[in-house]
Amino acid sequence: MGRTAREILKVDVNEVLKDLLKAYADEWLAHYQYWLAAQWIRGIDADTLRPVLLKQSMDELKHAEKLAQRIIQLGGKPVMEFSQLLTTSRCGYIAPPEDPTDLRKLIEDVLRAEQCAIRFYSEMVEKYRLTDVVTHELFEELLEDEVEDEEEWERFLAKL
Repeated sequence: MGRTAREILKVDVNEVLKDLLKAYADEWLAHYQYWLAAQWIRGIDADTLRPVLLKQSMDELKHAEKLAQRIIQLGGKPVMEFSQLLTTSRCGYIAPPEDPTDLRKLIEDVLRAEQCAIRFYSEMVEKYRLTDVVTHELFEELLEDEVEDEEEWERFLAKL
C-alpha cells in the first residue's frame, strides 16, 4: 500500500485485515456450499434451482477475489490453507441436506447463509464508513449483492 493510501487510513490495518479475512473465508465457503448443492439436489424443482445455485456460486467466488485483492493491497495475505477457512469464517458453512430432494431445507440454508452475510456486511459498512473508504465501498458492493440474493431465494421459498 502506498504512502498516501496509508495516510488516509484512519483505522488499524490489522483490524481491517481481520474483517476482510472473515469475509473472504465466508465467500469461499458460500461458493463451495452453493456449487456442491447444485451438484447434489434432485427432484421436481432441482432443474430450476441448479443454474441459480451455479451462478450464485460463481458470484461468491468473484466476491472472494475482490476481497483477496483488497487484503493484498493492504499488505496482508488471503487464507492460504483451505482447512483454515472454517476457523477464519464468521458465517461458517452449511452442508447440503442429507436428502437431495429436500429443496425447502436447501433454500432455508441458503437464506441463513445470505442473512448472515447481510448482517456482517452491514456492520462492516458502518464500521469503515469514515475510517477506510475503499474497504467501506467494497463491503457496500458485497452487501448490495447479498441483499439481492436474499430476495431471490425468498421468492423461491414462497413458491414451494
